[in-house]
Amino acid sequence: MSKTGKLTIAMLALMLMAGSSMAGSIAMKLSGPGAVNDSTIKAGENVFVDLYWTNDSIRKGFMVGFELSSDDIKEVIHVFDSTGGLNDNGDVKGYNGFENKSIFDLFGIKAPEVDWNGELPDVIGMGGVVVKQRYQPHEEMKCISLELIVPSPGMLSVDSTFWLPGGYWKYDNGELPEWGGPYHYTVIE
Repeated sequence: MSKTGKLTIAMLALMLMAGSSMAGSIAMKLSGPGAVNDSTIKAGENVFVDLYWTNDSIRKGFMVGFELSSDDIKEVIHVFDSTGGLNDNGDVKGYNGFENKSIFDLFGIKAPEVDWNGELPDVIGMGGVVVKQRYQPHEEMKCISLELIVPSPGMLSVDSTFWLPGGYWKYDNGELPEWGGPYHYTVIE
């Protein structure tokens, strides 16, 4: 992990150490050629696991982490994108202000690849901090996509997770986003 990524994680962790209650929400949907429907992925095709956020309060930052796992699928392929994304590989994309510093003006959204190498389980953290502005309330909208290929059939799960070195699942005031997961996807030939 880069020095900037470690600094971002440390700042977010310090900022998010408060108590917890629920606020806002994060849900997942599928898109792309590999999305058969809301719960089915076609093996060998690009698929986007889209994170849809709602925000009900004015905020200064957030931190979340996700784990991809399976009992029968051993690996996924993180699609490399040289045009950029929120992580070094470019397979984590931001939308609606999450793609640049327009909302989270300190570093923008950072997605350190904690254990994001394709061998399941895979873990990735995400966070953003505002300095001059605030993350404003909004209705549900797509904010982040994870682009991957699942090469073999089985069952793929995506759930929230803590991630090292300080990746709590929280907003700056200690509230927790509501989470509809874990999400389970059937991968077919």
